[in-house]
Amino acid sequence: MKKIRKLLGLLIIGVISVSVAGCSMIQKTPEAIKKTVVAKVGDQKITLGDVDQQIQSVITQLKEQYGDDYESNETAKSTLTEQRKSALEQLVQQKILLKKANELGVAPTEDELNKAVDEQLEQYKEVYGGEDKLNEALTAYGLDMDALKKMIRENETMNKVYDEITKDVTVTEDDAKVYYEANKATYTQGAGATVAHILAKFNDTSTEATAEEDAKAKAKIDEIKTKLNGGANFEELAKTESDDTGSATSGGSLGHIDYSSTQYVKEFMEGFKNLKEGEISAPVKSQFGYHIIKVTNVQSEDKVQEFDAVKDKITETLTQQKQNEAYNGKLEEWKKELNVKTYEDKL
Repeated sequence: MKKIRKLLGLLIIGVISVSVAGCSMIQKTPEAIKKTVVAKVGDQKITLGDVDQQIQSVITQLKEQYGDDYESNETAKSTLTEQRKSALEQLVQQKILLKKANELGVAPTEDELNKAVDEQLEQYKEVYGGEDKLNEALTAYGLDMDALKKMIRENETMNKVYDEITKDVTVTEDDAKVYYEANKATYTQGAGATVAHILAKFNDTSTEATAEEDAKAKAKIDEIKTKLNGGANFEELAKTESDDTGSATSGGSLGHIDYSSTQYVKEFMEGFKNLKEGEISAPVKSQFGYHIIKVTNVQSEDKVQEFDAVKDKITETLTQQKQNEAYNGKLEEWKKELNVKTYEDKL
């Protein structure tokens, strides 16, 4: 369900931040182009202007990258066309769901809508660093706070319809067991260990470290090793001393790594393959710097996770799949009922 709800939310998020994308069209005045009808949902029309409003950040990025005549660039045209198709489908779904909310009797109350607006505006302000920064972002894409509030209200209504469509979706334990048996390889953990490390990195990992860089990193890792030998806690030192910021916050943990993994450089893999449970390595040099590595949960052979350990995850996966199927099935039914027409050749 989270995945589908997230898709519905793209109508909001997509306006503020979307990936780059382009389109060919005959020469008309800008206003005439904006009014080009690219879809009909019952008696409602969707124009190219509506679509482009959804992907304004795309157009802005294209202009910055290719200039005002970006549509003459084949790469830009191709990318923008794909983005327009995606935005058009979202707008079609929006029209359908908003129309069906009242018919199904699931339209949210004014209090519910106001609550959703208040909560989500606070989230946006936090993400953008305050109301002023949020307003700047909205202005950059031709929007204002009222437009954002309207989108939030519409999104809340669409989520209510989604909930109504998927309310009867259930997944039994038998369903989960069948899936588990058919996908055991997915739940097989290869021989390996839970690996954590502390890194003293070189300044530039794209080139070979200078003697000075090497000596500096080696001195740092030796000092850390001395502290560990003196009884210091590995996880706490990783949090305060490791230059790998991605793992430092979790005590240097990289999770389970199979001994056969090719995702890590050879020197690092060789540095922990022969460590015993709870053992900490001597400093290990790689292209990234010097590592001290610790292993736990050492596993000498492949291990299949028990059904009970993954049952909840499987149930969530299957529920999501079934909700997706229910939603898409109902959407196609409503598209036929409302005689939805799309004109992608005009994008």
